[in-house]
Amino acid sequence: MLLTELLGIPGLGLTRLLPPGPRDRRVTGVYTTDLPDPGRYLDGGELVLTSTTWYREPGDADVFVAALASAGAAALVAGSAAVGELPAALIDACERNGLPLLSVGDDVSYAALTETVLAVLAGPVGRSPGAGLHRGLVASMASGAGAEGLVEVLARSTGVHCAVLSATGRPTAGAVPEVSDRHLGRCLRAAFAAGAFPSVQPMPGGGHLTFLPVQSPVAHRPPAGYLAAAGDHRDWAPGIADAAAEVCALLALDGVARQERRRIEERLLRESVELLRAGRTEAAAGRLRSLGLDLGSPLAVAHVVTSGRPYGGELAAVILDEVHERIPGCSAPFTTADGHLLFVPATGGGDGPGLAALLTEAAGRLEPFLAHGWAAIGMSDPATGPSGLRRALEEAVHTQRVARRSGGTVRLAGTEAISSHLMLLAAVPDEVRQMYRERLIGVLERYDAEHHTELVATVRAFLDASGSWQRCAEQLHVHVNTLRYRLQRVEQLTGHGLATLHDRVDFVLALGIR
Repeated sequence: MLLTELLGIPGLGLTRLLPPGPRDRRVTGVYTTDLPDPGRYLDGGELVLTSTTWYREPGDADVFVAALASAGAAALVAGSAAVGELPAALIDACERNGLPLLSVGDDVSYAALTETVLAVLAGPVGRSPGAGLHRGLVASMASGAGAEGLVEVLARSTGVHCAVLSATGRPTAGAVPEVSDRHLGRCLRAAFAAGAFPSVQPMPGGGHLTFLPVQSPVAHRPPAGYLAAAGDHRDWAPGIADAAAEVCALLALDGVARQERRRIEERLLRESVELLRAGRTEAAAGRLRSLGLDLGSPLAVAHVVTSGRPYGGELAAVILDEVHERIPGCSAPFTTADGHLLFVPATGGGDGPGLAALLTEAAGRLEPFLAHGWAAIGMSDPATGPSGLRRALEEAVHTQRVARRSGGTVRLAGTEAISSHLMLLAAVPDEVRQMYRERLIGVLERYDAEHHTELVATVRAFLDASGSWQRCAEQLHVHVNTLRYRLQRVEQLTGHGLATLHDRVDFVLALGIR
């Protein structure tokens, strides 16, 4: 139990003497002592009770409090019946060591206080589930009430409120009282980073949330969602943790059923793409219409590729699943040899966020999983008819390749990138790009490192100044003659000057290669 929760229990007679610290303390037991140095008898987490008879001089307080703090005691409860009043040195020592200090009235028996605290620690937090909870959960699922019905049954039976979150952390059902969606997302990101579930995360202002995973129906993907439950599962009454796990299992079972229904749709989508690319547009159109896609209305294509540990490319499907759930009329996400794709109605977002914003938001929530990788997102312009959709598919593939060549964790490009030189660079084989860059930029980078010069920065500034010697020199805060000397050195090292527009284009392209 948390110290703040213990202080809120009426009848204990405890008063906090020092202001609360930056974090709450967990109380796991009670220990009464008047030893001057009791540290070796503590395991951590104890509420230590003392009558302060060990105190003789200010130095005694330093020894006593340091022993408690180093042993990890949760708090000190000091009585003053034997000494008249609490020594100021004791209060100072607790403040220096960050140990919560409480006082108790002279009329409170330590034996009674210990018995009450232990009874509270032993008592359940929340109600033990009744025998009918399992039947209620299954009945709720069978009735089609879905996730909302499951968390409602759990809260009604146990008093533990929960929220269901998507694979990216977006709340989809239920709620935890007084916990905002922003706090839910922040705590789940901390759980992502910790990398183990169940995960207990502290809430701003006190309290905890327990996050439990919902198993994905697809192998090698992250959890299909999460259950965020109020409190620390270690403090729950017997049976509540099992009930919460059952809710997660039922949510996972529902995910398996939905995945089975989608397998046929995904196969038809892959076949449609193959037919479009082969020029068999009418056959492709028939399959797409059977899936409910209106080819007479504009459709855009989103193409996502991800990398990183531990889930790698499967995170792309999670990102597109999020868009599929939020924009009506989307196709199911599906995979091809190029990556993960999604057909999206151009007007499906309504007044909500656009496609680019939704893709970026979903990928951003997964950044803890992308810590050693990236998400490259390409989007096409909306198109109508089979031939237009074929063009949109190619646009999405090419813009994704351009996005992949940019920097950052979440990389996105639209069709405006097709008119950029980055599009041409993306179409060139990696080894050719790297040889080109090495010849113009790599040699300058090594020279800069060896001689502590700034040739690469000078070239970049000169190009940004459109070849203006005066403007570039002013930007670099150097004399024009110094600028001329640097660019002469660039020409000597690379064999390429910057005198003409043709020469400058070579360097612009090379600087665009990572």
